[in-house]
Amino acid sequence: MEANNNNNTNSIFINGKAQIIEMLQHMPREERSRLLKNLKLRNPQLAEELTEQCFTFSDLDNLSDSDLQMIFQYITAPILGMALKNIERSFQRRLLSLASRDYAEEAFRVLKTPYSTEKRDIKRAQNKIVEVLVSLKKRRQINL
Repeated sequence: MEANNNNNTNSIFINGKAQIIEMLQHMPREERSRLLKNLKLRNPQLAEELTEQCFTFSDLDNLSDSDLQMIFQYITAPILGMALKNIERSFQRRLLSLASRDYAEEAFRVLKTPYSTEKRDIKRAQNKIVEVLVSLKKRRQINL
């Protein structure tokens, strides 16, 4: 009988972490860094988790060249090419210039080829790259 009562009660679940992550993703980089730095003083583990989860594909432009070059070891050229579609040309050039010639040419070929499921595939490719970078950060191979 108690189980039925528990099922009938109206309760609202608020995922505070998800809301914070969403807010952090929309904040200017400087404000986000300042907020996470202050949080790190009080709760380093939470600050680290939020830093990883609020990292987006657009944040790649803020990484150093050496950190960006790590991508080429873990991401195939077609995935990178797909992820770079609809991104600023200056960043496309920067990233492709860091890659080997063969890798860059293959990525560029995918970048310039239209696909029917392009919108979905771009998002998937970008998410894959973000996952790899977060994994590299956890292993302390790069700095986000």
